[in-house]
Amino acid sequence: MAITGKTGADAIFKALKRICIVLSHYRVKLVAVVAAAQSADVVTEEQAVLINDFLGTAELLCAALEAVAGYSGF
Repeated sequence: MAITGKTGADAIFKALKRICIVLSHYRVKLVAVVAAAQSADVVTEEQAVLINDFLGTAELLCAALEAVAGYSGF
């Protein structure tokens, strides 16, 4: 059964959805900036991998949150 109403979850979903939209829109550019920063020794290879892994995980998380939001009617 869907949980609806003023639980605060709707505000969280709306905020996260905006973050997901921005991450999706600028992901390619961010990956390029991270690669350039790694080449310039500004970030380590480990940090670059961490950032790129975060972006991939964020994409999966956004899809999961969208499913939950749809179920709950947010």
